[in-house]
Amino acid sequence: MKRFWAALRHVDKPARSVPGAEACTLGQGASLLPEAEINNFSGPPDMIAVGANSHVRGRLLTYGHGGRVRIGQWCYIGIRTEIWSMESVTIGDRVLIAHNVNIHDGSAHSADAAERHLHYRHIIEKGHPERADELPGVESAPVIIEDDVWISFGVTILRGVRIGRGSVIAAGSIVTRDVPPFSQYRNEVVPIISPLKEARGAAAIADSGGALTEI
Repeated sequence: MKRFWAALRHVDKPARSVPGAEACTLGQGASLLPEAEINNFSGPPDMIAVGANSHVRGRLLTYGHGGRVRIGQWCYIGIRTEIWSMESVTIGDRVLIAHNVNIHDGSAHSADAAERHLHYRHIIEKGHPERADELPGVESAPVIIEDDVWISFGVTILRGVRIGRGSVIAAGSIVTRDVPPFSQYRNEVVPIISPLKEARGAAAIADSGGALTEI
């Protein structure tokens, strides 16, 4: 980890070798690390803006019919994190987002099977729809993450959520409702452990010391 941060101090800013890097704006001292990817399908580069001294290792995406991603100053977006917007995702200052986080402000597809199929056909045959009226059944609502939030690894944040300043989202959480400022959010996890019946083959392998070639 020390080597990563040491390398970060010497990274070429902005890193225009990153796929899609020309389709976003970077503040002073901001960088797109080699693992980053920018997919700005909604239009001009200012639809995806990364603030000063922020560093991105994940993917930032806007849809063809709309979307906006705003990242404040001194933020970190971890590797394999996906931030997808069809309306708006706004991230404040000094926000730390770990690896494997998903933030989505839209439902992506309709719950209706026929509408979902027509949407898929449109993407395959014509590309992603460029107007909201071509996406019946798809819903979206802004996501807002306020200053000084820490989002741990494996978190999913869904549309319409506001996470208050200074809050911590525990690893693996699914966030579907607003989080008050200076709060810890976590899902209750109840482990269920059930015994497995020992199969005849497993017992035979154990008795033979693992030498069996057939069971």
